[in-house]
Amino acid sequence: MGTGATSSRVAADIAEQPAVLEMLAERNAAALTAARELLAGSSVVRIAGIGSSRRAAGYGAEVLELLAGTPATVLPAPGAGVALPELRRDHPLVVVSQSGQTRSLVDLAWRARSRGADVVAVTNARSSLLADAATVTLDCAAGAERVVAATKSVTAQMLLLRMLARPLAEELEGFIAAVRATLALDVGDVVGGAPPDGVVCAGVAAGWVSGEIALKFAELAGVGVTSDDVVEHFHGPAAARGSILAFLDPDDPNSIELADLQKVRTVGPGERFDVTTPATDDATLEPILRVITGQRIAHEWALSLGEDPDASRGLTKVTKTK
Repeated sequence: MGTGATSSRVAADIAEQPAVLEMLAERNAAALTAARELLAGSSVVRIAGIGSSRRAAGYGAEVLELLAGTPATVLPAPGAGVALPELRRDHPLVVVSQSGQTRSLVDLAWRARSRGADVVAVTNARSSLLADAATVTLDCAAGAERVVAATKSVTAQMLLLRMLARPLAEELEGFIAAVRATLALDVGDVVGGAPPDGVVCAGVAAGWVSGEIALKFAELAGVGVTSDDVVEHFHGPAAARGSILAFLDPDDPNSIELADLQKVRTVGPGERFDVTTPATDDATLEPILRVITGQRIAHEWALSLGEDPDASRGLTKVTKTK
């Protein structure tokens, strides 16, 4: 898994992703069928999560619209002072939570059920408060994560949401091979020196994916970076003088323009990029590979900065917001 791969507990979590992702469809076959039936024909699906789970939720909303033709919206992260739209019987709710114990998300699920709405839980804790509140539970089955920063549970959530939108068949084998190849990448060409000031992504759910990668820089390396998609980057953030780590698409002309700029380190499935990543034939699976690549790069950058990627940095696995 590259330089420093065996030197941390989070690296061990990252390395387990092929085995976790490969078994998700089989382990959740009946639950995925039931969840698709709950969502079929909905005027809109509401999706909720906090932190990494909210980034996975954003990805899920986009693939539901792209692949299932089901309108989906991501709710604001719930909290005591956060106004949420009315929960209705005909608006099923998908709640994404690794721990399944975050109080505000559990309360949201019960509120939806009290109004007659079905709730689909996507969680890494099959026996949890959230699972108790849900109509159907999709189980990440990723096993306990060794550190606070979520890695294998996030990509498991993303793949479950992708399969909720449309089942995977022959694509799965090629995707898992691409995950293994991603873990074998040498990412050294985009690591070292001062960390990036921003992370920019292209492709499906680009804003959500860049946000998740930026979050890993904070959680693993203690480095705060901005995040954006390629198009939005050119509409303002490009005016800043900082350096950029860009996850790009060789078929996107905006990606090619960004790659030609100075102070941009590039990652993507193309030979012109600094790190050439594996590709799939499914654009909706590419974001999962980008997240895994981002996890690896953030981990390696933590080591290059002399930071402990396993440190909690004041965070806990269960969100303590009111």
